[in-house]
Amino acid sequence: MELISPGMAPEWLMALLLTALFAGYMDAIAGGGGIIQVPILLLSGMSPIHVLATNKAIALMGTASATVRYMLSGRIVWRVVRIVAVPCILAAFLGSQLAMITPDWILELSILACLLVALLVALLVKTDGEFEVLPRLSGRRIIANLVPVGLYDGFSGPGTGVFLMLVNHVRLKLDLLSATATTKPINLIANLGGVVAFVLASKVIWAVAIPMILANSLGGWLGSHWAIKKGAPFIRVVLLMMLVALTTMTVWKFTHAFL
Repeated sequence: MELISPGMAPEWLMALLLTALFAGYMDAIAGGGGIIQVPILLLSGMSPIHVLATNKAIALMGTASATVRYMLSGRIVWRVVRIVAVPCILAAFLGSQLAMITPDWILELSILACLLVALLVALLVKTDGEFEVLPRLSGRRIIANLVPVGLYDGFSGPGTGVFLMLVNHVRLKLDLLSATATTKPINLIANLGGVVAFVLASKVIWAVAIPMILANSLGGWLGSHWAIKKGAPFIRVVLLMMLVALTTMTVWKFTHAFL
């Protein structure tokens, strides 16, 4: 198998590798790696459906790498993951069905509204970097808070990792590092179904995906390492950067559609 897809210049492969490395790094800390990776994949000349499929496959492995690093640190709250995994998968499936019958402008508006709320919460919330005794959380509370994010993931998707982290921190009262760590396996499991569907439909461009998977996985490992090392203040800065980038991109895209 060639590492470069037909018609793709070597310099594009290098650009894609560097992008995947950076996207994996940022995604492991605060989520939102897709907004870094998807535009460069589109610019490479791939069709939108192949971009979506290839990005999902790359991000899945990068998230897996970050999950392993957070697991080794002992910061993942596995009880939350066990309770919410299956409901989130089902909610994401339902969300994708709703998205197919929803006008594009409503999808864009919902993304923008969610991002603005998330940005406001991130600016106002007080972060706590200490690993304290975990709060007693009922299964009903965990499901009620995280399943809507799974629904959003299927309905539109951008910033899902950011929203999961904020819900874990603000609503479930996990410290910011544990909230970040716990987000990764939930995101990993929820995305697995989409990747399987794309693989079965032969939509993943493996000649591009394989080298980018390696770079994204390395970025995910490095990002999670630095999040563990630097703690809540570092995570909060990266989180705000990703939210501003997501919001700016969505505002531009939404307004551009009406110009």
